[in-house]
Amino acid sequence: MRKVFFISLGIHIGLIFLLYVAALFSSPMKPPQKIYSVRILAAPQPEPKKESTKVEQPEKEQKPKIKKPKPRVIKKVTKKSKKKKPKPKPESSRRRQTSKTLAQGTASVQIEGKNFTDDFYLNLIITKIANNWLNPLRGGRKISAVVYFRIQRDGTVTDIKLEKSSGNSLFDQSALRAVMAASPLPALPESYTGDFLGVHFMFEHTGY
Repeated sequence: MRKVFFISLGIHIGLIFLLYVAALFSSPMKPPQKIYSVRILAAPQPEPKKESTKVEQPEKEQKPKIKKPKPRVIKKVTKKSKKKKPKPKPESSRRRQTSKTLAQGTASVQIEGKNFTDDFYLNLIITKIANNWLNPLRGGRKISAVVYFRIQRDGTVTDIKLEKSSGNSLFDQSALRAVMAASPLPALPESYTGDFLGVHFMFEHTGY
């Protein structure tokens, strides 16, 4: 029995040895490889360059040099005693005459109004009335007629009447119609403070 046991053991050991040898020659044994684990760190970001924060100081404003004014020497002026002019005696009305030569004769005005000095206004009313005058006469002798009227503040013409007749009814009527047709006239100037302006308007036929 012992002999059989040792024979069986030897066979098994031989088989194991053969298998081991066959395994060695069939595939070479590779040594086990080591695995290295490496932790990859992110590259440090470059720090931003610190800009130099220099505070620019504002330039000092050059204040203009103000020249001190030289003190003026004020001379005392001795006031001469003005001689008082005698005041003109107040008139009930002031007369002012303006005339204008026309192609068919002459027109002139004489006004009644205190402190009226506006010649421009007088020329306006002469021109407007003269533009409405149709002289019926041609040639002959020299004649004239005077028409009186009042100009109210708003330019309305009132109280029209024949103040002086020329002796020719046609001529007189043409003068009256010229004044009536010209109404209303320009309003009285603001510089004149009267309620109305009295006007003596003369129409003259020169005879040529």
